[in-house]
Amino acid sequence: MGGRVIAAIPARLGSVRLARKPLLPIGGQPMVAHVVRAARAARLVDRVVVATDDEQIAAAARLAGAEAVLTARELPSGTDRVAAALRALPAASADDVVVNVQGDEPCIAPSAIDLAVEALLTRPEADMSTLSAPVQLRDLLDPSKVKVVCARGATPPQRGPAAVGRALFFSRSAIGVDRELLERMLKSRFSRSSAEDDILAAMPRTNGPSHICRLHVGVYAFRYAALQRFVALPPSPLEVAERLEQMRAVEAGMCIVVAEVTQHSRGVDTQEDLDAIRRELERTGSTLL
Repeated sequence: MGGRVIAAIPARLGSVRLARKPLLPIGGQPMVAHVVRAARAARLVDRVVVATDDEQIAAAARLAGAEAVLTARELPSGTDRVAAALRALPAASADDVVVNVQGDEPCIAPSAIDLAVEALLTRPEADMSTLSAPVQLRDLLDPSKVKVVCARGATPPQRGPAAVGRALFFSRSAIGVDRELLERMLKSRFSRSSAEDDILAAMPRTNGPSHICRLHVGVYAFRYAALQRFVALPPSPLEVAERLEQMRAVEAGMCIVVAEVTQHSRGVDTQEDLDAIRRELERTGSTLL
């Protein structure tokens, strides 16, 4: 690879569910600082940049060891914010790979960032890459948990991650789920009351899986040209309907390859998520990395 790998972290002050999210403390440090440290620890990352609309976030990012670029407040998505920041930086190259690491993923593993880069570099047909993890049944009906379904490639790469498919669809709804299982879940209000074992025990025995979707892990690696193409596109109907920026790429026919991880680090979408991460830190007495 001729270019560098730039980890870009979009972090805006406003949040629909959780106000001032990037600055909320976890273990005595703002959330954005944990994401910066994970990106800096990734083996393949050469440069870490935080793209933000707030000077306090920028200051916290710089203190954690990242570059920081102030962007316009109103931008359609985090990826648009990343692209705006990179345009303001000197020496961004067409050969660079840009990894969009979500600013609300304080527990992201450096190895996951590296895996997204490897998946992109070993798939020449790919415009961008992302990650997926096994999804628990209770998350199928949770709109804060994004699901992805993929088409499997017939030929694995000669090197790099073998478990890679091309993304067909991302959704906040249950997709790629056995119809009878979905009906039972909806009737039982499974997401609030029933146990997974109870639902599965009531299912008839079949040869197929109960669901083929996986949980989307919010890390994206772009070829620089693909990033520029993405942000030049207007927000798409499915992007707006699902509130998922990656659907803009899917609708435009861009190739997104999805590598698999065995488990998903918890992101922060709600106060419940934040409290759970804080409790885990108190229980273990460890750091997020």
